[in-house]
Formats: sequence, structure tokens, C-alpha cells
Amino acid sequence: MRRHSPALALPLAGAMLVAGCAYEPGPPGLLVDTTPPGAACVVSRLGQPIAELAPTPAIAMVDPNPNPITVACRRPGYADAAVTLGAQPTPPGYATGYAPAYPDRVAIALIPVR
Repeated sequence: MRRHSPALALPLAGAMLVAGCAYEPGPPGLLVDTTPPGAACVVSRLGQPIAELAPTPAIAMVDPNPNPITVACRRPGYADAAVTLGAQPTPPGYATGYAPAYPDRVAIALIPVR
């Protein structure tokens, strides 16, 4: 049986940690969930669409920005519904800096039309 030298383990572990620090995360995901599921939603900022989701539940990738975003959903047989999410500043940190953040999930209840 071959044994590995513990002298190699520590430098290798350190190199893996340093490499992990250089990772740039992509835009945060926003899970859009509707009750009932299966709606089509548009995520927009300042009136401009930034993501179209269908069917729900689905995830939109939303770049950090201080402006609020609106999630508008529709499904046949249900009244349209919309929610506006304001960005909250994140505390300064190594990975986040001062970038604003949105909630990571929004749940929208659709009301049946009679």
C-alpha cells in the first residue's frame, strides 16, 4: 500500500483555498414561485424586461443594481399579479463588496377569475 506524504497535503490544501478566493460568482438567482405553479412571469427593472420565466417555478439571474425589480405573472383563468422587490445593500465583504442584493425567492399567489 502506498502512503502519501503529509508534507504535501498542507501546501496542496492551501493552494485549493487560495484558488477558491479568486472565484467570481455570477449574478444571484431569484426563484419565482407561483400558486398555482405554471404561470408565465416577466422580471423587469425600470420597465425593461431582464428575464422571462415559464412555467413557474423558475429561476431568474438578476444582476445586482440599486433599482427595484418587478415580477409580473399571468396564467389563464387567473388575475394577473405583480410584486416589486427593492434592493437591499449588503454589508461589505470579501465576495460581495457593497453590491445591493435582492431577496433570493419570491412567492406570488394568483387569484382565480370567476
